[in-house]
Amino acid sequence: MTDAPSRNGADDVTDLRAVPEDQRDDLREALLDQVEYLIDEVEALRTVAGTVPDAVQSGRPTAEDLSMKELYAVIAELDRTERTGWVHRIRDEDTPELTGANVEASVRNGDWNDRPLDEVLDAVQDARRHLHDLLSGLDDETWMAEAVMDDEKITLFELVHRFASADFQRLRNLGYRLHDADLSDRGEE
Repeated sequence: MTDAPSRNGADDVTDLRAVPEDQRDDLREALLDQVEYLIDEVEALRTVAGTVPDAVQSGRPTAEDLSMKELYAVIAELDRTERTGWVHRIRDEDTPELTGANVEASVRNGDWNDRPLDEVLDAVQDARRHLHDLLSGLDDETWMAEAVMDDEKITLFELVHRFASADFQRLRNLGYRLHDADLSDRGEE
């Protein structure tokens, strides 16, 4: 996995209100680039997906871990349901109280490991494109609108920054796991 692109310090700034107005557009664009980056990253994965054995795609390294397919499914489900819902609520309500669902449990109990990897990756890209399009259409005021999450007031910009960072960490950890795995069909001789 490669590092997500960063422009103009978007990785360092999480409070858009602390930034001069003439720099806010650049920071929003940089954050949207980070959100969109997953679409390209998934496309790059498709080129090598055939070299990843089924046991690595669908296997859980430990009982607590999710499989590779399930990790991607978590991102797809978060984007499709939870994150999209949060954006709609922040856009449409005054300071909504947001709570997160445990999508990991539903993914773990679902049929994601039985699906072909291409189908899982399609779900990730479709959900991320939809979320990216939704975010791209928001006005300046909505990006600075607040919500309450875990008893803390945060802006939409901060929320998007948090989930982009969380996804990056998930993919980074998966990259480390794949690097450490034996991706060949033959063992050491």
